[in-house]
Amino acid sequence: MKKIIICILILFTLWGCDNNARKLDEEKYNTYLLYYQSILDSDSKKEKSQCFDFSLAVNQIGENLYRYDIIIDNPRVAMYEIKALAVIDNLTIEVDKNQMMPSVGILDNKNYNMIPFQVDTEKDFVSGIVLSLTSEQSALRISVMIECKDSSGLNYVREYLSIYGEYVPNQE
Repeated sequence: MKKIIICILILFTLWGCDNNARKLDEEKYNTYLLYYQSILDSDSKKEKSQCFDFSLAVNQIGENLYRYDIIIDNPRVAMYEIKALAVIDNLTIEVDKNQMMPSVGILDNKNYNMIPFQVDTEKDFVSGIVLSLTSEQSALRISVMIECKDSSGLNYVREYLSIYGEYVPNQE
């Protein structure tokens, strides 16, 4: 009888942990959707940031398949608890729930920090962040939201950026 009661208690504990994990994942997904919608709603996207370098590399990885690497690096200010999301710009103002867009610090359980001239990956200080996505289109405009805490740790800074990229084959 004791064994049955212990097994039942273990099952309830495991079921409760699974519910908590599912709830946490749902909260992260809802945050992702809010950030995604904020990018779509933003009408003040910049092409450059004063806080870091922002660039795009486009590579062909298959026939009619292209990889877009959004590179955020060379910070000029301390950036803590970075959250970033990249979305493909198109004429719609609705979140595409069928395709997940690349992000850091939103859906994962990792912390990202960038400080000028400091890298220590064991302590979550990185030199840069790359957000990658694939598309069958050889030219795209991509919008990015970057949010971080400033050096005081009290204020959040959010930037919306937009960049256009087009695959250009090597002419060798």
